[in-house]
Amino acid sequence: MGRNGTILASRVREAQNADGGFGPRVGLPSEPEPTAVATIALDDERGRAWLGEHQADDGSVSLDAGVVVNDSATAFAAIGLGSGDGRERALDHLEAALAPDARSTADVPFDTSFHGWAWTESTFGWVDPTARAVLALRLLRPGAKAIEDGVGMLRDRETVGGGWNYGNRVVLGEDLEPYAQTTAAALVALQRADPALEQRGLSALRRLWRAERDGGLTVALATAALRLHGDDDARACERAVFDVFDRSGFMDDVVALAWAAIATGPELTRLEVR
Repeated sequence: MGRNGTILASRVREAQNADGGFGPRVGLPSEPEPTAVATIALDDERGRAWLGEHQADDGSVSLDAGVVVNDSATAFAAIGLGSGDGRERALDHLEAALAPDARSTADVPFDTSFHGWAWTESTFGWVDPTARAVLALRLLRPGAKAIEDGVGMLRDRETVGGGWNYGNRVVLGEDLEPYAQTTAAALVALQRADPALEQRGLSALRRLWRAERDGGLTVALATAALRLHGDDDARACERAVFDVFDRSGFMDDVVALAWAAIATGPELTRLEVR
């Protein structure tokens, strides 16, 4: 890890709370997603302990906001937990937690044979949580039948010309535009799954990250996706990560800091689908 990568990892380490977890910003109470991503970035035993202590009986590691329960961090928790019963229970939850059937309409058309994963229970499948689940299963349980559903959903939701929006490709007859962050997340999940789909996504990402380069999480995820695909644009995107960090420190956003540390450091190999 280079000097800049060491600085990023050190900043993530400084954000760790006394309970071993990480909050969404430095000094805030620990939550599942920042803890899971920071645990991956640091290969951190205290973070693993926090995830294990906050794992529900059904295997999920969820943020309970009262009105809704968001279990989308479970995929990252499975990767962060490393090995053992906790990881297997998290993967069991992912396999059982596909989004329910939803009705395709003229206003919001999609292939109903693919479900994907949702942000919250009993809701429509979205690109980002689907990408997370596909990645975790492909890394840790490559024989899971749910992988085919997730990859199929990402194929179906690809926007015109390549890349991904948040939820669908067409709404009210209008083709939706792709975004760098969701495109990068999908590409991280799709490594070596569908070369033509990936190449269209990479072509879109090379354009999108430059248009959205002020976002710390955006350039961090884009760097991870480009490096994992061996794309020549990865070096330029990595420089953008450090430019944003030097200007803003990512505003102490722990998830963005952790993804930047992963994308520019040795822990990225933990996300490589071989």
